[in-house]
Amino acid sequence: MTGVQVIVVVLTIIGSLITWRLNEGSKRKHEDYKRREERYVQLLSSLSGFYTTSENSVLKQQFLDELNLCWLYCSDDVITKAYTFIETVKSGQSEPDAEKSRLAFGQFLLTIRKDLLIRKAITKTNLTPDVFQVLAPSKRS
Repeated sequence: MTGVQVIVVVLTIIGSLITWRLNEGSKRKHEDYKRREERYVQLLSSLSGFYTTSENSVLKQQFLDELNLCWLYCSDDVITKAYTFIETVKSGQSEPDAEKSRLAFGQFLLTIRKDLLIRKAITKTNLTPDVFQVLAPSKRS
């Protein structure tokens, strides 16, 4: 085998490894996106448990369970906006609080939408353990 043939074989192997690595990274990014999308669909499906006309503690618990799972894959912003939303619905339902809840709900949904539109893999977090909350549904949360 000549020197040129060795170089061709080595370059072919290196090219194949680079292609494989890029393909695996792309698959991982897509799987991450699908997991986040699945979490968000489940969160949105259970949000109706917080509507004042149809409060449902089972749906509230499902939302809280999904929120806990969001810690595995979802963006920091989505998690913090979800906690903000929960805080506003806990405080009662007077008119100013209802408006605050509506705005928190809108911000939460918008954050989910932005996270899905970016399609960026999450590789870092600024969350700390003290951000995590152990929550249980109540009649007004």
